[in-house]
Amino acid sequence: MGEYRQAHHRFIVLTVLWLALGSLAGCASRVWNRPLGAVPDTNAYDFRHRMPLSDGDTFVVLAFSGGGTRAAAFSYGVLEKLRDTPVRIDGKSQSLLSQVNVITSVSGGSYTAAYYGLFGDRIFSDFAPRFLYRDWQRDLALLPLRPDHLLSIVASGYNRSDLVAAYLDQTLFGHKTFAEMSRNGLPFTIINASDLNNAITFSFIQPQFDFLCSDLSSYPVANAVMASAAVPPAFAPIALRNFKDCPERHKPWVADALAHDDVLDRRYVVAQALERYFDARRMPVLRLLDGGVTDNLGVRGSMMSPVAQDGDVPDMAGAFTPRQLQRVRHVLVVVANAQVNDEYAWSREGKDPGMIAMTRASFNASLGLLNTETVSLAKQGFLMWEKHVNAMRQPGAPQVKVDFAVLTFSQIKDPVQRARFNAMPTTFRLRPEQVDALRALAGRLLEQSPEFQSFRSALAHDPGAGALH
Repeated sequence: MGEYRQAHHRFIVLTVLWLALGSLAGCASRVWNRPLGAVPDTNAYDFRHRMPLSDGDTFVVLAFSGGGTRAAAFSYGVLEKLRDTPVRIDGKSQSLLSQVNVITSVSGGSYTAAYYGLFGDRIFSDFAPRFLYRDWQRDLALLPLRPDHLLSIVASGYNRSDLVAAYLDQTLFGHKTFAEMSRNGLPFTIINASDLNNAITFSFIQPQFDFLCSDLSSYPVANAVMASAAVPPAFAPIALRNFKDCPERHKPWVADALAHDDVLDRRYVVAQALERYFDARRMPVLRLLDGGVTDNLGVRGSMMSPVAQDGDVPDMAGAFTPRQLQRVRHVLVVVANAQVNDEYAWSREGKDPGMIAMTRASFNASLGLLNTETVSLAKQGFLMWEKHVNAMRQPGAPQVKVDFAVLTFSQIKDPVQRARFNAMPTTFRLRPEQVDALRALAGRLLEQSPEFQSFRSALAHDPGAGALH
């Protein structure tokens, strides 16, 4: 009987503890975006307000792909290489990293991009131990096992992605919002997810939030990163509210595109998707998933998007004023593509793939094809922009030149080393030596890039070059 009473007592204690934790879990609720304020934001999160441009002639864009910690480490290596690359700007020797204007990212690359966009050079002292070398895979797996977390997830209106976003907000991003992103000369950082409702890229910039009649400045950066990295089916979508109508929603370019553009034109397709936001009663909530679903390189869906460029992609009107468009000369785009091309065990062994293996292989095949097409279209878009800008200039005027550098594991010449990197998993756990190898590889590939060398040479032979900062 004594053992029974002790067991019963333990049961009562555990029940009380569970209920207490459950009451605490009731406090855990989804972080929603807020509606636009009555007073227009004079420091909105867009190109014009967060990427102040002077009359310089140099413009640098970095694009970080998805791929878990592998992508985060590869992107981090690009930042390290640019930090260690001196260039002469306005007659002064400076780090090329200090001249970066835009960082656009998806999924795993968004962790690196967001951290640098918030904390700048601090990334080089604490990002590796806090994220790259940490077993985030284990941490994320254990999160739902806590009783308070489990009860929160069971409750309606809260899912595993909300839970992870809250954890990232507390442990990695320091409760920072977009009001604190891209300050003090840091690059305009664009975190990209995919709008599951409309099958388009969703960029965390104020022009995108205008279509929801919502304010981005108060939204947690951690939630945007989680949306960007919410790979299905492991993670549920991040939800955003679509608010009642407002003047900011009605962009003239959307009506113009729907009235005059060809139905196969990309601007028309994007405008058609955005028009679905107009009646909040029909689409009260958006669901956002991994940015890789629509653009795993984060460049075409953001930098070449009519949403970011005020509907005028040929002029990149969101990023450049007419005066700046006439002056820009040296443009560097660096795409850090951490995509892998590994063999499957079932393929080597001549076996039929199981359901999960088949789904994974199908997803990877689609993603690989999308990456290849996206790189090609993004490069083509920048080169068309180069031609368009040069055509507007007077005869004899300096020309703009775009150097479009793509870094991929396929560029590794040694087949053994190439296989080693292609075998690195898409997880949030890598061994320290794997992280270090990825960091070093990014620097080597960038240094070997003909486009990168061309850009540096152009700056070296143009003593009057000035940064568009």
